[in-house]
Amino acid sequence: MPELDESSDLEKAWKYYEKIRDSLTGLYDIFNMSMDENNIFYQCALDNLESLKETILDLLKRDYNPAEIKLKLRDLEFDMKKSLFFEKDKNHE
Repeated sequence: MPELDESSDLEKAWKYYEKIRDSLTGLYDIFNMSMDENNIFYQCALDNLESLKETILDLLKRDYNPAEIKLKLRDLEFDMKKSLFFEKDKNHE
């Protein structure tokens, strides 16, 4: 039975990989369509996407403690939600 669980986990991991890949590609496409490539913000956006891609790949290559990664990802999620929430409040004023 453990073999089935490993296969299921691998399938889930592959789906997450595909979502990440599609999201990065989508963001690149948005920047590419909406900004001139000589625009400094376009270049900064591409640099950030490249850095995000490299960080994700680096994270996947190493054998980190899964519990530690989950905690860090929760912190990241909270920080992002917090900044988006307060950004919405600023727009309503």
